[in-house]
Amino acid sequence: MADNKKTPTSKPAAKRASKSSSTTKKSTSKGSKKTVKPTVKRSFMRKTWSVFWKFSLAVFIAMAMYFIYLDSKTTRIFEGNKWQLPAQVYARSMEFYPGQFLSSQEVVFELERLHYSSVNRLSRTGQFVKTADSIKIYRRDFEFYDGLEESHIIELRFAGQKVATIKDKFGRRLNSARLEPVQIARIGNDSKQDREFVPLDKFPAMLKDTLLVVEDRDFYDHHGVSVFSILRALYSNIKAGRTVQGGSTLTQQLAKNIYLTRERSLVRKINEAFIALILDYRYSKDQILEAYLNEVYLGQSYNQGIHGMGLASDFYFSKPVDELEYDQIALLVAMVKGPSYYNPRRYKERTMERRDLVLRLMVENKLLSTKEYRASLNRPIDIAPMKASLQKSYPGYLELVNRELNELLPDQQTLDAGVRVFTYFDLQKQTAMEESIEKSLPYLENRPRTEKLEAAMISVNVEKGGVSALIAGRDVRYSGFNRVLDTKRNIGSLVKPAVYLTALQLPHYNLATLLDDSPVQVTNEQGKVWQPENFDHQYRGAIPLYKAFSNSINIPAVNLGLDVGVDKVVNTLKGLGATGAIDEYPSLLLGAVEMSSFEVAQLYTTIAADGEYKKLTAISALTDSVGKVLYKHKVNAEPRFDKSAMYMTKYAMKRVTKDGTAKRLNLHFPSIQLAGKTGTSNDLRDSWFAGFDQNTVTVAWLGRDDNKSTGLTGSVGALEAYIRYLKPLNPQAIADTRPPSIRWAFVNEQTGKQAPPGCGKVIQLPLRASEFEPRPQCIR
Repeated sequence: MADNKKTPTSKPAAKRASKSSSTTKKSTSKGSKKTVKPTVKRSFMRKTWSVFWKFSLAVFIAMAMYFIYLDSKTTRIFEGNKWQLPAQVYARSMEFYPGQFLSSQEVVFELERLHYSSVNRLSRTGQFVKTADSIKIYRRDFEFYDGLEESHIIELRFAGQKVATIKDKFGRRLNSARLEPVQIARIGNDSKQDREFVPLDKFPAMLKDTLLVVEDRDFYDHHGVSVFSILRALYSNIKAGRTVQGGSTLTQQLAKNIYLTRERSLVRKINEAFIALILDYRYSKDQILEAYLNEVYLGQSYNQGIHGMGLASDFYFSKPVDELEYDQIALLVAMVKGPSYYNPRRYKERTMERRDLVLRLMVENKLLSTKEYRASLNRPIDIAPMKASLQKSYPGYLELVNRELNELLPDQQTLDAGVRVFTYFDLQKQTAMEESIEKSLPYLENRPRTEKLEAAMISVNVEKGGVSALIAGRDVRYSGFNRVLDTKRNIGSLVKPAVYLTALQLPHYNLATLLDDSPVQVTNEQGKVWQPENFDHQYRGAIPLYKAFSNSINIPAVNLGLDVGVDKVVNTLKGLGATGAIDEYPSLLLGAVEMSSFEVAQLYTTIAADGEYKKLTAISALTDSVGKVLYKHKVNAEPRFDKSAMYMTKYAMKRVTKDGTAKRLNLHFPSIQLAGKTGTSNDLRDSWFAGFDQNTVTVAWLGRDDNKSTGLTGSVGALEAYIRYLKPLNPQAIADTRPPSIRWAFVNEQTGKQAPPGCGKVIQLPLRASEFEPRPQCIR
């Protein structure tokens, strides 16, 4: 029983045991919680780290790929065509040789167009000294298509209208010399950017040093991006109270200009820095500086941006960059900060203030002496007048150049790489031609029923077959329809030299042959009757061939053409250079064939060249931007006609200007032997003249675009333009060499036979040697 008694302590013990158990459980639970928390954290950290390093790796790979992309893009552009360079078009080079028919006035004209300075003593390139009978020139160096010629001094001595001697600076005689050509155009592209590439060594050291002092004085020490430059620029700007220096390096500016837009954003700045680092790593400092000097934006010329110090030097000062004065260098460097804000043509005061600041930096950095600084500071800003867009200066001629250029270099990428185009363009002839048209047309329109005249005019160098001047219309600056190349009109009597040349190639015709000048009718196969008439409606009976030619009488030409055969005349025209289809109708004998002025010039160039055909061209050579020759015109003179026949034909054409339809030429140029032919189409719709001196063939056409009558014959209208064209020039008299197959003889005009002097009305004419009679009888 006692054993079954509950003691007083048994219940509390149980409770304690229960509490103890509970406590144990609690403590175990707490311990478990403490163990779980670090595990979860570690797991979280592991996951976070995994995500982080994977993300970092992805970012690194993306960055690496982006760098590779940027590097590829940067190198591809930098090493390829960084820019679309315009094609530079040059006139012919003025050449000199002893005995040359050339006046000192012509040389001075050329020097002034090349912006040479007239001085009392030569001190550098781009200068000349003129005396009464000599010109001493310090010629610039130039990369001709046949190689580089260094700058040097030449002296030309003149005897009247000829070059007597050429000497170098040591007084040694030279066989020849030449000037660099005038640049007449820069044929742009879709980029709307214009620049002239200049190698680094052609930039003056003063320009390069000044640019670095103002824009990036640590250029040769940093790696494309310079934190120090940014801080220094900030300090200088705060100290000056205005922005005097920029923080971007030249490399960064180059990266922005070539590869990026002008957008202001953090992304662009980051890209700019990346590209700058790549450029600095990939290329030498000199390569980067050269690119910058040719890329920097320095203003606007109409719709074309002016890029590069080389082009800016010509645009603002009309001189090459290596001839800049110190103040001009300072001005160009000053404009880098803001070409629009510091535009010297619009804001001279603020631009001068900025220029003077650059001059002060130059003297502070010992680039200038104090004396040079003061002299430069006192010089006013002298900017060349705003040039007309070169592409609009000579639009007619440039249209011909463009057409030939597209045939010779059809690859656009090659054209955009800075092709240099050397042409036969003669600036003096072009200027004279423009003045002639501008004065002739208003003068002629004072006549009754003469109005709304249009014009086309072209001159060709006989020796080369090179087109030397061209006017495409009344408005010489209009870049539209080209009347020289594309207007085809009836050529009228300009066809007659082909008719007479055809006959003079046959043994039974000579200049004294009597031709019939009496009414004639021609009936074609359809029964239609063609009855030509003389312009004056008169008939002269028998008339010597040379006189019918020189007076451009219609009927004798028709009769002669019918005798020799219209088909033979067509062959002659094709031999002279006609390429289009020509109908073999009798009306052809009076010019019922349509040709352009260019085609007519081709015909007459063959005549002037004694029957040697030379295909006309404007382009003499093409080179790439580093001087490699891409094309060179080879003059292929192809003899096509008998020399004796050509000599007689040219003689008759000289008579045209002496006592024929163009005898007004003899009044204006009595001591100069010229040759030519007037031409007039039906109803006076077209007025033509084709003429030549020893060196140049010129064709002038006047008419109306609506093909109505002008009221002008060739001897009144087109001849007027030709006379005005020759006046300011220095035409050389024709000096034909008589072929052995030709002898001079007296001929009786009534009989057409040789006769001794005094036997009636006789005239001395060139005849074939085979027809020559040493002792002719007087037959009346």
